[in-house]
Amino acid sequence: MADPVQRSSALTIAAFDSFVAGQRDDRDWELVDGELVMMTNPTENHEQIAGNVGAPLKLAMDAAGCRSYQGGMRVQRSDDGRGRDKTKPDIVVRCGPRQNQTYVTDPVVVVEVLSPSTMDHDRGGKLAFYKSLPTLRHIALIYQDQMRVEHYRRDEAGWTMEVLVAPGTLLRFEAVDFEIDLDRIYFDVPVPRAIIGADNSR
Repeated sequence: MADPVQRSSALTIAAFDSFVAGQRDDRDWELVDGELVMMTNPTENHEQIAGNVGAPLKLAMDAAGCRSYQGGMRVQRSDDGRGRDKTKPDIVVRCGPRQNQTYVTDPVVVVEVLSPSTMDHDRGGKLAFYKSLPTLRHIALIYQDQMRVEHYRRDEAGWTMEVLVAPGTLLRFEAVDFEIDLDRIYFDVPVPRAIIGADNSR
């Protein structure tokens, strides 16, 4: 969840890191296509959804030898400070040897919990950045004002997208052998449920 801040020129990761290190308050920031973006405070529904997905995902990834991080780990394309994207997804999964850095360059799964005020941003430049990462296999955009998950999946042919709206429907991350149903994702979150049989894909 983030709001863009207008600047006269695009920032690099190196400049972004210097900016963040110089901040004297608790505001949090992302870098998306060279644009400095201030992250907004999450709602209770946002945190409930992130926890509903993040808790079982972490248990499954620990058992599988992968790692799942909720809310605190940044993602960038490489160690090159000249890059122009450094995001902080709600949940990120990576596999492979431990790097013990403040960011990852090899995510396999990314989950973002959306809100109406930031939806265009998260489904725009940030989504394009995620799709460009060579290791990423799954991107889940989860709405918090309705039961709706947009799941982007990469295979040999490229990216495809499915929209999940029905209670009981499974969100599957095949690359890490994990699945969770929408009822669990939206447990204790007061959102409208889809009417089975209605066209909710648009």
